[in-house]
Amino acid sequence: MKRTILVCVAAVAFAGSAWAQDKAQGQKDTTAAAPAQGGAMDMTKMGPMARKPTNEKQTKKEIMAFIKQQEALGQKGDLEGMVASVDFPVYMLTDDLKGVPEAKEYSREEYTAMMKPFYENMPKDMKVTHKPTIVMLSDSLAAVTDDFTMTMGKQKVTGRNAAMLVKRDGQWKWKAMAEAGWGGMPPPATGGSGQKPVEGKK
Repeated sequence: MKRTILVCVAAVAFAGSAWAQDKAQGQKDTTAAAPAQGGAMDMTKMGPMARKPTNEKQTKKEIMAFIKQQEALGQKGDLEGMVASVDFPVYMLTDDLKGVPEAKEYSREEYTAMMKPFYENMPKDMKVTHKPTIVMLSDSLAAVTDDFTMTMGKQKVTGRNAAMLVKRDGQWKWKAMAEAGWGGMPPPATGGSGQKPVEGKK
């Protein structure tokens, strides 16, 4: 077990070093910490130790308010409002019914074109309830998992999805969304069933 933990820590540290090196090649980062004596990176001045959440309670309230806003946008079928709540490019992940993963990065134009038919054909009797769990990574990065229940007439569906949120210019936005089972789904036809693609939130 200790060996596994050490390997994981080393992998994270290496990834952080690679990230910093890649950034340094593009531009000088004046906030980067100088290596400690002996050439080792000072992990208190760079990486997750330097970006611990400062007020999780308040930040989680902000995110819950954002999720409530997203629910309202969905109920109104406000596609423009939903698109404005995404930090593009957005990364979307799913798998197909055989368990084969699929993932794609979407631009604003691609995302809007994909979502438009579903918003236009959304069943009017569809209701969705959410039970989100929020994990703060920093004051501007958060992971959210959501156990949801969706009802359309007599049909009731339960499931779970996940998303990454970022706080940009003071506003929380979707950055990555994941939901199982949408892989290989054909494009919606006019007057379709109102099914939705992989989309971290309903």
